[in-house]
Amino acid sequence: MKNIIFIVAGLLISVAGCKTSVNLAEYRQSAETAAEAGDYLIATEAYRVYFEQYPAENELEGSVYAQAAQTAFQATENDQALQWFEQAQQRGYDEPSMYQTLAQIYQYQGNISKELTALESYVSKSASPDEEAFSRLFSIYYTTDQSQKAMQVWNKIPDTEKRTGQKLERYFALNKKMGNESTADSVSLALLEVAPEHVGALEWQAQKNYEKGEARYQREMKAYEARPTTGNYQTLLRGLKAASVHYREALQYFEKLWQVNPDDRSNYAVYMNNIHVRFNDKQKADYYRKYIN
Repeated sequence: MKNIIFIVAGLLISVAGCKTSVNLAEYRQSAETAAEAGDYLIATEAYRVYFEQYPAENELEGSVYAQAAQTAFQATENDQALQWFEQAQQRGYDEPSMYQTLAQIYQYQGNISKELTALESYVSKSASPDEEAFSRLFSIYYTTDQSQKAMQVWNKIPDTEKRTGQKLERYFALNKKMGNESTADSVSLALLEVAPEHVGALEWQAQKNYEKGEARYQREMKAYEARPTTGNYQTLLRGLKAASVHYREALQYFEKLWQVNPDDRSNYAVYMNNIHVRFNDKQKADYYRKYIN
């Protein structure tokens, strides 16, 4: 490595001020040699000198500027990389790898608008885009409130990413927002597997099961009251037993919420009180009634 650095540095000094085609080739070779050795700072400086020495009247192909830009990016000289990528684009260079690197630079700079443009160009021009690009696109679409686009790229995200708490939380929120209740329900369960105390997912399951239990309870009571026969009474008991299954499921989620989100206990108490009323448990019903505002 040290020998390569000394050789490259020597070339930069020995050919300074010269513009012959041989010396220009040595500059470019110096840059490529240093880059291959992983010394990107030396390589970037060699490219700078190469471009400065290159005759202005001659047109240099865009691929050379793109290669130099990638080297500058590796050297963490992002401003220089952007300048050379601009030169590459002006000369018609349009390869996906350029947009992928541009997106990384803009992400480092916190320029989400330009990052998004670069990412969209990358995935549209690449025959096989990196899955991580879709993961980043999903995050940007979510944070910029582009729900439809976020949903469109979800299935292109790596499976390992889909199982993370943040991604599941965002996908859950999107499906709720867009009224996709069936998907939101399954995602809430997946979210609870990785984040057992996630309030939104717990509330979804608690509310869902409570509503199922209450709907069954009301339906069975109405049917029995319409025809209060002995046979229908047995049907009522079976129906109320089925309703109690949903009530108990809801109660498990509300009890968890009671512990993890005490600020909303007055809201949860309404449901928990009603469930215990349905169970004819006056003591517990009275306990939760005290918390109802």
